[in-house]
Parts: sequence; structure tokens; C-alpha cells
Amino acid sequence: MRSAGCIINDIWDKDIDSKVDRTKTRPLASGEISLTKAIICLVILLFFGLIILTQFNTESIVLGVIILPLIFIYPLAKKFFFLPQLILGLVYNWGVFIGWSVAEFTVSFNYILLLYTSCVMWTLTYDTIYAVMDENEDKEIGIYSSSILFGSRKKLILNILTISQFCLLLLLGYYFSYSYYYFVLVSCLGIVIIFDINLIWNGFADNSLRFFKRNNIYGSIILLSLLVGNNLTYV
Repeated sequence: MRSAGCIINDIWDKDIDSKVDRTKTRPLASGEISLTKAIICLVILLFFGLIILTQFNTESIVLGVIILPLIFIYPLAKKFFFLPQLILGLVYNWGVFIGWSVAEFTVSFNYILLLYTSCVMWTLTYDTIYAVMDENEDKEIGIYSSSILFGSRKKLILNILTISQFCLLLLLGYYFSYSYYYFVLVSCLGIVIIFDINLIWNGFADNSLRFFKRNNIYGSIILLSLLVGNNLTYV
């Protein structure tokens, strides 16, 4: 579904992408792949996504259907909504609720909401930094982004988002009575990301893509922290 979302995004944005240096070589924008082939690929991905979804319980299927419109709306949000990265965060992290539903709602909704909100803040942070690369061209074209919205306060807001994200993760660990390993891992990672934002990325567009890619590692560490915290609760 993430891949399907990317295709939908590229279909909506193919005319915009062709005007931006960083994205003009994308397959649809450059004409390397036809719109027809992109749609065929999208249909195949949606078909397999539907097959997977139908293996879940009824509540999970309903949750999957509910979020589908936002997957199609997100690319349009960049043209009409001042904070499109928030829509992206809401969509990309919806799996938190589907996983909760598949697990038969064995955990309180309030705890799951903590995790979901934390993940949305994380997405808003890394995608804002990603958007810095296109900020000047987006302004010229008339595209909205959190990078443009935050302006000169960008670094301050990203620090607040990151601190809030990790405070929620720590609170989640407290509610679940996770082991101290969880708190050590999460705290250390939070410090590393704050260090990264302020001293490595430091607001420079040239450093944005590298920060964005490092979030693959950061996300893996968050997952590892949750697994360790849960499995070593009583150690």
C-alpha cells in the first residue's frame, strides 16, 4: 500500500515533478514509464493489498477501507492544504490501528493512540526535512509544504516535534511496564536524532536527503526498542 501510495502521488504530480530539478527524472515525469503502465501497476498493488486485507477480521477491513480515500487525497493536499505532511503522517501510520485491530483490541485504545501520535510526529519531522530540498521551487510553483509553513522557525518546531515524539514513546513504555532496556534505547535514540537535526542536518537542503534516509535506521531502532521492551519486561 505504501508503494501504491507512491504511484498515486507520482500520477497526480507528474506535471509538477517535471518542473522540479530533483524530481524531473522520475519515471512518469520524464516519460520513461507511460501513465497506462503506472495505472496497471497501481491496480495490481491494490489488488494484492485487498487480498491481504481480506485475511483480517471485519474491524481491520473497515479500518483499511476508511483510510483508502486519504491515500488518494494526499497528493492533492499539497495544492490546497497548508500542512500536507500531516496528511502523509496520518496515512502512513494507519497500520498502527490495523495491527491493533488484528490483535483483537487487547490493548487500550489510549495506548495505541500514543504510539500513533508519536509516529505521526516522526513522519511530520522527517518529511518536513525532506521537503526542504524543494522549498524554493515549491514556492514558485505554488505548492504547500510544512517546510514552507514553518519557515525560519523550522528547526525549533522540529526539535519540539522530536522531543514530543520520544516523550510519548517513553510514556507508552511506562504504561506497558516495559523493561529499562526500552527506556535506555528510546532515550539514546531521541538524543541522537536531536543531535542530528541540530548539528548534522542543521537546516541545510544539501543534508536533507541523507537525514531522510537515516530514518530507516531510526525506525528500525524504535521497532527494536518496542520488541526488547515487551520481551524483556520482567528481566
